[in-house]
Amino acid sequence: MTTNSIPPSLRRLRAASGVVLFLLLTGLFPWLAPKGVTAQWVLLAHIVVGLAAIVPLLLIFKRHRRIARNIQPAGRWWSSGSLSWYGWIALCLTGLWLIGAGLWGRFTPYVWHYLHLGIGLAIGAAAAWHLVRGLLKSHFPEHRYREAAAAVIVLGLGLALGGGLVLYARRARPRPRVSFKPSNATTLGGRTIPAALLKGSRACGACHQRIYREWLPGAHHYSATDLFYQAVKANYVRARGAGAVRYCAGCHEPVTLLSGHRLHARTGQRVGAAGQSCAFCHLIRHANSTRGNANYTVIRPTPYLFEHSQNAVLQRVSDLLIRLHPQQHDADYNVRDAQTALYCGTCHKQYLNKQENGWGFVQLQDQYDDWKNGPWHTDPRRNLQCQSCHMPEVRANDPARNAHGFIHDHRILAANDYMPSLLHLPGARRQEQLVNDWMTGQTYIPALASHRWPKGPILPVFLRAEGAFTPGKTVKLQALVVNAKVGHSFPQGPLDVIQSWLQLVVTDRRGRKVYSAGELGPQGQVLGDTVQFRSHLLDRQARPVYTHSLWNVVGARGKLVIPPGGSYAHTFQFQLPRGLAGPLRCELKLLYRKFNSHSQHQLFPVNPPRIPVLVISSTTQYVPLGRNGNLRAGLRARAAVPGRR
Repeated sequence: MTTNSIPPSLRRLRAASGVVLFLLLTGLFPWLAPKGVTAQWVLLAHIVVGLAAIVPLLLIFKRHRRIARNIQPAGRWWSSGSLSWYGWIALCLTGLWLIGAGLWGRFTPYVWHYLHLGIGLAIGAAAAWHLVRGLLKSHFPEHRYREAAAAVIVLGLGLALGGGLVLYARRARPRPRVSFKPSNATTLGGRTIPAALLKGSRACGACHQRIYREWLPGAHHYSATDLFYQAVKANYVRARGAGAVRYCAGCHEPVTLLSGHRLHARTGQRVGAAGQSCAFCHLIRHANSTRGNANYTVIRPTPYLFEHSQNAVLQRVSDLLIRLHPQQHDADYNVRDAQTALYCGTCHKQYLNKQENGWGFVQLQDQYDDWKNGPWHTDPRRNLQCQSCHMPEVRANDPARNAHGFIHDHRILAANDYMPSLLHLPGARRQEQLVNDWMTGQTYIPALASHRWPKGPILPVFLRAEGAFTPGKTVKLQALVVNAKVGHSFPQGPLDVIQSWLQLVVTDRRGRKVYSAGELGPQGQVLGDTVQFRSHLLDRQARPVYTHSLWNVVGARGKLVIPPGGSYAHTFQFQLPRGLAGPLRCELKLLYRKFNSHSQHQLFPVNPPRIPVLVISSTTQYVPLGRNGNLRAGLRARAAVPGRR
């Protein structure tokens, strides 16, 4: 019996069986071997062949089902042939839904993946049984497998050829090994990583829309474009050369540093504008907060097929593969290492050594050890991580949400409340308002209630009169600041430029100013005898360094901060004039600004940007004259309404 003697419908059916077998194998492969480009290519072939086969196989199976019913009218719907027919319809519907969600949605629930896979396995088993039984009964034994095998072979060859071409096109020359010193940052293997693999935060926003919107106006985004950083960097390059600024780049410009671009070149600056990008943060491994100065290792991700193509269609195909088969994406951008304080401390701990200043070791900012040794970590009833406060969990419909439907807030609120507007970033006003709320204690995180994180100001202030307030005599007011909610010392960061201080203004009943300390002068300087929470860095001649020129710094003096859970008391003493109308109104404020006036004017001698002053907390008390000045009970000690001065 020749091949031509076989009914055409049977030949088509056997070819269709080969297509089904190919789809079954290509559907199982990405599930069994989920990582790597091969799995992505096999899945893409599965999708393309599946789409092309929907209509032809529906027609072939429908015709075969009708012929089979004519031959065996007693057939039932639960026969293997009928189950294969119904299964193919279900398989097509679930597959089309997955493809649509992959192309136009943001993520596809895993239940649909499992449903499609389960139906595929079921139809495969039913079809295999049906085909084997049919082949055993066939009158054409010498041609039982030819059409089915031919379909598998042809499709397999096409898959192999296309995969070979794709892998050839993706071949990459070995990246050079470089030194990232004096930064402690490095990559796995010590080779540079293409900038395209590190800077594409906008592409992340296609799926992680809320996270991207939160990141856009945040400090981790503008770490490289911050105006003050740019001024310090320019001075660094002039004083020490372009290579020396790598000391800063590990935290401020990691994409430029790790991709091997020159930090001062125009191309490097464009790359660095990505700041601490989504990819960079999520590719960090082996963060080491013991040393700091960007002591981390970054791995090179495996890009998906066509992920960085400029063609819109191919880019959409890449998005489809990421959404339908995110295993490689999840492995590359795993956030497990980013959920502890060790991760944050690698940049939020800084020091100088002899290589940098030609002198020796100088410890600079160190939020990590403050937290590690403070009550928010050592007290088992609290034991919070940095992320607990700065990245609290919020409910969101995001692909990255956990099993309970929560993601971490990516605004990472801290103390910088003005740079987003200076840089005209999207969502700047909202970000700045949230920072103000955060700094003034109006932000409340319910999840931390059980950790004894109180409501109210982060640093409440209190005021008490000592002795009687008698006109003509020297009087004293004692101020107390309590670090109630900050997980590390206050203030923190670069203490040579950050400035926080107490302002006391005393007036009598007629509004006459009796005493003031801590008010600002015409050049923004702090006037009067008050207390300032900050530090002064010193050069070799023991002169204060106001320009953050760390290469000149060999020591520090006058460091005054309030440790977590601690407090600080300061006594204001002044002569009380005669002829006052009591009671006296005594208003105490704790003020904060990101840059002191000396640093501001030295870094920007022409048109310095305006730095807002934030009222963190305040209290107003009334002291009667002529008798004991113990303050009246019940008078308010309130947090300031957030605002700028």
